Amino acid sequence: MVITKLDKVGTKQVRLFFDEEKYCLLYYNEIRRLGFHEQDEVGQEEFDELNKLLLHRAKLKAMSLLKYQDRTRKELKDRLMRAEFPEFITEGAIAYVESFGYINDEEYVRRYMEYKAGTKSRIQIKMDLRKKGIGTEILERIFDEYEYEEDDILEEQVQKRIRQKGPVTKDNFQKYYGYFARKGFNSTKILDLLRKYCED
Repeated sequence: MVITKLDKVGTKQVRLFFDEEKYCLLYYNEIRRLGFHEQDEVGQEEFDELNKLLLHRAKLKAMSLLKYQDRTRKELKDRLMRAEFPEFITEGAIAYVESFGYINDEEYVRRYMEYKAGTKSRIQIKMDLRKKGIGTEILERIFDEYEYEEDDILEEQVQKRIRQKGPVTKDNFQKYYGYFARKGFNSTKILDLLRKYCED
């Protein structure tokens, strides 16, 4: 492999290209330590040393990201890929944190349910979690574990909205309806409750 380009990125990093293909971002001190220059031929031993360095940094990055916020596997992978680690290095770092139980999509769903189940519809929770990369099989299995009384949740949310925004009237009925419909609650249930609380 030949280093065809070392492209400056900001003040601290360089983007490394092998045979015209983007490979990774390196810091200047890493470039110096590896002794890389444009047009250098890189042998297997040097390539292995580069990947060992990248894997170490990706593990530290993964641990740092998880220190401040729970993440799904997909969210963590997306963040590491944005940092321009090669995919196999990213997967290695994820396997490392998974081995310690620092990411676990099933536990993430359970915690999310405990935190959000009192404020969101079943549909909205599922949509949110799918965006975070949670598969249908995990979602269905964990939803089955929960006593999820959506009618009660909707009524609590309607009451809360009335406290915040004022009473339901003929003038704002559609606005209230749209708010709860966008949250994924059942349209018939929304209408029934809004009629119940409508002051006109």
